[in-house]
Amino acid sequence: GKRALVLNVDICADSKAAQKVMNDVKSVAPDMAFMGLSEEEAGSGGKLMCFAVVPDSLVADGFKADAWVRAALESCGGRGGGKPGSAQGQAQECSDVDAVIAVANEFANESVGATA
Repeated sequence: GKRALVLNVDICADSKAAQKVMNDVKSVAPDMAFMGLSEEEAGSGGKLMCFAVVPDSLVADGFKADAWVRAALESCGGRGGGKPGSAQGQAQECSDVDAVIAVANEFANESVGATA
């Protein structure tokens, strides 16, 4: 099955809610890398929050959450950081969330493609 999932999550860029989403993903799909993107105000082109969690099995294959977040946010000038297993970041403005999702999916496919 898929080893990575990127979703636009409607939580208004709330970091507490993001933490809950990540915890839920870890319990439901512990072997899956997950990235959530959330706009502060949907469709506004404003602030975008990004958070990701990558299981140890994929980190061992070289798939790192911090690099994933940075790659995804690069297209809209955002920045992020964290650890290989979990990371987060934000962009002050993002007019094209779909483009960010596309980049994130491409990064994930390259990272897990060889081993999936």
